[in-house]
Amino acid sequence: MADLTDLILYNANVWTLDPGNPQAEAVAIAGDKISAVGSNREVLSFSATGTEVIDCRGLPLVPGLNDAHCHILATAASISGVDCTPGNVASIAQLLSSVRRRASALTPGQWIRGHGLEPEALQENRYPTRLELDSAAPDHPVRLEHSNGHATVLNSPALQLATIDSSTPDPMEGLIDRESATGEPTGLLLEMGSFLRRKLGNTRSNEDLESGVSGLGDKLLKYGITSVQDAGPHNGIGQWQTFESLVGKSKFGPRITMMAGVEKLNEFTAAGLGWASGGDKLRLGHAKVMLTTTTGSLYPAREDLRLLAFHALKTGFPFAVHAVEREALVAVLDLPELRMTPSPDPEKRAQSPVPRNRIEHCAECPPQLMDRLARSGATVVTQPGFVYWRGDGYLQRVDRDLLPYLYDSGEVNRRKIPLAFGSDAPVIDPSPWPGIYSAITSRTSSGNRLPRTSMGREAGKEVKQDLTMVQALGAYTIGGAWAEGNETRKGIIRPGMLADLAVLDTPLSDECLKEIKGVRAKMTIVGGKIMWVGGLG
Repeated sequence: MADLTDLILYNANVWTLDPGNPQAEAVAIAGDKISAVGSNREVLSFSATGTEVIDCRGLPLVPGLNDAHCHILATAASISGVDCTPGNVASIAQLLSSVRRRASALTPGQWIRGHGLEPEALQENRYPTRLELDSAAPDHPVRLEHSNGHATVLNSPALQLATIDSSTPDPMEGLIDRESATGEPTGLLLEMGSFLRRKLGNTRSNEDLESGVSGLGDKLLKYGITSVQDAGPHNGIGQWQTFESLVGKSKFGPRITMMAGVEKLNEFTAAGLGWASGGDKLRLGHAKVMLTTTTGSLYPAREDLRLLAFHALKTGFPFAVHAVEREALVAVLDLPELRMTPSPDPEKRAQSPVPRNRIEHCAECPPQLMDRLARSGATVVTQPGFVYWRGDGYLQRVDRDLLPYLYDSGEVNRRKIPLAFGSDAPVIDPSPWPGIYSAITSRTSSGNRLPRTSMGREAGKEVKQDLTMVQALGAYTIGGAWAEGNETRKGIIRPGMLADLAVLDTPLSDECLKEIKGVRAKMTIVGGKIMWVGGLG
């Protein structure tokens, strides 16, 4: 083994996430895999000529984190677009000023895109109108996205390019907000991402795309993230080819698993691609199904939802259903297909574990639904970072009876339901650490705590539903690998696993709990290669 050892990390506090060997001091890497895990003395004995040896100075060494639900291209676009987040704009006047500055730097006709808009955080407590955006950028099409990705505001030039006017009917899945007196569009569009994609195509230049994706990749590596799962509901062969190009040009450091839009599965099968196609750097994942209540009723309707789930399984893909509200979760739990598994190509089956179906978000899950969820066999992929970044708003707006069951990952874990964490970036910042903090404490960014019910009594003391550090970290590592059906390859530190690792700058302990919100990686390794260095080595 000594001749094969390329890198040794020693004098570390190794959180292996391996139940059979939970703690260690050192890790050896040969090629792209972990070759040894153990004490300093044991692992250093494998050092040879040419082996790079790095002293981790007692810092935590963890498996590379896996964001199990994000939107890569949208997050990358937010880096180079107009910053509409509450921390940057507090009023429509400030927002228009930002749009005006962006317009002055572009030639007429170029798109202005903005991200992170939250109207409830603006002084006016509303969206800007198309006419207000016209006043700031009359010669540019403007497109501003709500932070949750489910609402868009266009100005008049953009509406014209999208062929939306007073005579345009609402699409089945969305709504065009209109002026009550004239019927003219106000510029606000709800759940119309797919419609706009068909009408407008790609409004970003390749240079902006590559620059944004590269910057995002560096940002993720700085957080210790080595894998991401793109949950785009409309991902087709075009998005796959975009990711292929970006990975081929080494524009993005972390590994990517890309979900396929359930209505685009035929594009993939026609190209000879199925679930788990690709390689370790780019892999095809679950079929994504959007289930929303924006129009006032479930879309798609229950029977159509069943048909989509059945289509995914028949095509060889497990499915992942977007379900935020209780009504949507009930519809998913009613699916007989939820417990079923697809029958992918036998060769792919031999290379990967049997895939499981997923429920994305699962935000509102009171006890009667939690019971059903525990029996469903589904994996839950949720976002504890929402508690941190949006919890104070939940405390003000959400029904008091529902609050204890909002993003309740502690209860999900207690019921032994497979659990993975993601950020849903660009809805919130992709850093996993505020989410891990809130998964442990149920506290918001201001320190308020969401109410949680107790789980009874154990050894004479009340037990709360919050996760331990190991459990929260596990949901962002082995949990993410499990959710994509790749847990035999990554997610824990064990010989034979992919060498995806992060050395962190902050101890992971109860004494340093408040500090973990700002954790950064001192070093991030993907496939045995050092991809990020922040002061170590």
